[in-house]
Amino acid sequence: MRKLLVILVLLAGALCFYMTRPSTIHEKAGGGPAPVVARTPAGLSGAAGSLPAPLQLVYKAWNVRTFARQRIPREDWIPLAEISPWLPRAQVAVEDKRFYSHHGVDPDGIIRATLVNIQKDEVVEGGSTITQQLVKNLLLTSDQTMGRKMAEMGLAFLVEARCSKEEILEMYLNTTFLGAGATGVKQASDVYFGKKPKDLSLPQAAMLAGLPYAPTALNPYNNWRGAKKRRNLVLQRMYEQQMITDTQLEEATSEPLRIGK
Repeated sequence: MRKLLVILVLLAGALCFYMTRPSTIHEKAGGGPAPVVARTPAGLSGAAGSLPAPLQLVYKAWNVRTFARQRIPREDWIPLAEISPWLPRAQVAVEDKRFYSHHGVDPDGIIRATLVNIQKDEVVEGGSTITQQLVKNLLLTSDQTMGRKMAEMGLAFLVEARCSKEEILEMYLNTTFLGAGATGVKQASDVYFGKKPKDLSLPQAAMLAGLPYAPTALNPYNNWRGAKKRRNLVLQRMYEQQMITDTQLEEATSEPLRIGK
């Protein structure tokens, strides 16, 4: 109980700090208009709507499943069971390889990203988990501030306490901007391949999994080489994590993108 109280106090402080800071929006690596949600939560009514803005964010994190479904049209929401199993595997491999073992924040990933950024003398890795990215996309802005990062981590803990890993993956895959005007796996599968999400092949799933990193810059209609390079990186990560065989890696990396309906 004492630990929980400490976490809640720290989260409240981080949220208050975040909510009072001026907004400084930065695009993701490579540029592109990744969706940004207004800092002050909207859509709350009744008692929840009268809460201070930081507590509204906590409320929305605790009820994230409801607010995630409001992000896209109802007919575009695809249950995880109806998505090709290659896509969640590819997403975990490239974005968050310890997804199934952490509780919303991955300390090892943060340390690794910090060391890589120091070595490269630029920000090339963020260390955010899939849960943190979901929180940022749905509830926060893309401010490059310590307050926003602290709020993101605290809210990620709440989401993990409330939702299963499968639910988190389903929300992430349905609400993430994937370039070419497509938000979510249904729209992206249609825009890029003219397919339903359940019919995605391994290389197609790998390409989609690579897009959240820079959805506009890696849009294959505008950057075919960049999209293929990123796809092959995803496939390599899947191979390194023993999700695919060497034969599958070779066949998938040699396959053309075949973009279009």
